[in-house]
Amino acid sequence: MAAVRALVASRLAAASPFTSLSPGGRTPSQRAALHLSVPRPAARVALVLSGCGVYDGTEIHEASAILVHLSRGGAEVQIFAPDVPQMHVIDHTKGQPSEGESRNVLTESARIARGKITDLANLSAANYDAAIFPGGFGAAKNLSTFAVDGKDCKVNKEVERVLKEFHQAGKPIGCDASTSLPAPAAWWSWNAALCCPGVSCVWCWQGESRTCVDEHR
Repeated sequence: MAAVRALVASRLAAASPFTSLSPGGRTPSQRAALHLSVPRPAARVALVLSGCGVYDGTEIHEASAILVHLSRGGAEVQIFAPDVPQMHVIDHTKGQPSEGESRNVLTESARIARGKITDLANLSAANYDAAIFPGGFGAAKNLSTFAVDGKDCKVNKEVERVLKEFHQAGKPIGCDASTSLPAPAAWWSWNAALCCPGVSCVWCWQGESRTCVDEHR
């Protein structure tokens, strides 16, 4: 997905931990010098999921595409999700809620992570260079109450904490496609298409997919 490649290669190239992800601009002598220098540490990226399935969790195609491009860029990725119940469970063959069924966001997200997942409560911005939130209705249903309450919604306390930590540390925050992460604080400004960080918000389009990158200034 070109938008995610832009996230890790172009817009984040200014951040030193991500310099190794974008070798394209170097002269031959600079590239040769890399073989004689100490290797740079790989960029560490936190991927925050909201379940498994576009209608009640993370959009699986988006999460997979992000993981592919981060891997190609040489990033080290750890997947996180909050340990909370889903708002509801959707039967994806009908697009309708499954009555009487309950699922856990962390447990469902582990399907995409192949079991290698960590509770969002353990994510610290001090240990990562960037955070990315893939799309899917789970962002509006499980990471916040946006699907029900709109602009008056509440944000999951761990999601709010993580957003504030990364923003205050000046580290990039990526929100892909239908991610809705509404205003948990004054610095998080409203955008009609996507609730995302404001002044430095950059849009990248690839078909129906879009990535919003917050670069603290």
